Amino acid sequence: MSVSAFNRRWAAVILEALTRHGVRHVCIAPGSRSTPLTLAAAENPAFIHHTHFDERGLGHLALGWRKSANSRLPLLSLQVPPWRTSIRR
Repeated sequence: MSVSAFNRRWAAVILEALTRHGVRHVCIAPGSRSTPLTLAAAENPAFIHHTHFDERGLGHLALGWRKSANSRLPLLSLQVPPWRTSIRR
């Protein structure tokens, strides 16, 4: 199994677990390192995708969603520092 196929499969497993826990919306940040997660989310019809060009803005979007809808909204990104301050609130 190639590294690419391995990464895509792990991403699909992670998103399947989120689906089983009732997650229906995902925030997707740009970047080549998060491509397997982005592709897995795009291929899964159970998810509604929210994208933003900036990870920090995406963190604030997820925070606002959490406060208004009172539901979980995972952030699909491999760069934690830009939105880490948003999720502490």
